[in-house]
Amino acid sequence: MTGVDERAGWRRLDQIEPGHCGIVRDAGEGDVDQLKSLGVCLGRKVMLVQAGDPLIVKVMGTRLGVSARLAARVLVEPCGGDAFGGRG
Repeated sequence: MTGVDERAGWRRLDQIEPGHCGIVRDAGEGDVDQLKSLGVCLGRKVMLVQAGDPLIVKVMGTRLGVSARLAARVLVEPCGGDAFGGRG
């Protein structure tokens, strides 16, 4: 996975605030396959519903639990004019 500082505006999934959305852009080695098994592909829009462990994300109208460990290795880019909130 590339460094967060190399991608202006990208954040780890576990660093965004509930209610904000992002487009999945990168993940740790081996994590892309795990995300795909959950129905989350690179380029897919996700919204954080609830922080914690597991995090709850909304993907294509479905809510999924994602471990905090996995979420820390997923980079997302803000959707449209969205900002990620103040955490992180």
